Amino acid sequence: MNNLLYLESYCFGKIFCIVKNKKIIFLYSTFVLLFILLLSETSFAQCGKERWDVKTLTDKDTTKIDFENIIQTTVSEQCSLKRPQKVKNMPRMKSETTVYEIVAYIIEYKKESDRDFHVVIEDPETEETMVVEILDPECPDIDNTSRYGIFKEVRDWFKEYFHPTSSFKTTKKKVKLTGVGFFDYLHGQRGMAPNGREIHPVLSIGFVI
Repeated sequence: MNNLLYLESYCFGKIFCIVKNKKIIFLYSTFVLLFILLLSETSFAQCGKERWDVKTLTDKDTTKIDFENIIQTTVSEQCSLKRPQKVKNMPRMKSETTVYEIVAYIIEYKKESDRDFHVVIEDPETEETMVVEILDPECPDIDNTSRYGIFKEVRDWFKEYFHPTSSFKTTKKKVKLTGVGFFDYLHGQRGMAPNGREIHPVLSIGFVI
């Protein structure tokens, strides 16, 4: 018994502990670390990749965007824009240097695997739809930008009122939002405009009473 140390406390999850030379080696430490990484919303591996710098306004051509000149538009107008011949791996295009203001209905939304909130909006007149994306400000590069506070405010507002999960939810709420025009890949996203036009990222959002 002289070489044994009696433990009256519990190991996390009752995982086996080795007692040697009166030092406790907790085997659960590795499991705890993996568990935290899996649950952490700030796990870097989960954030997006495709044209990520353009989507997050961290590309060098963001300086070409006039954030003070906000253009009023509609979902229908954005759906009618001509799609560029090439989108994949392209730097920011001229058609992606404008900040727009849109009034529309939010009709569906979910949290995607890349941590964006995928939000489908509908034109009040034509019922055409397009996608707008709300960034996670805690993703790498975004958390160090001057627009971190803007992204966090939008994200927090949306979480407070809509509580998105990994499954689509439906609603019918009228909002006014602003954000930068963007052309995404055509890969069958739910609610996507036929030309792949999106607002990505959203810069402000609020209910229309």
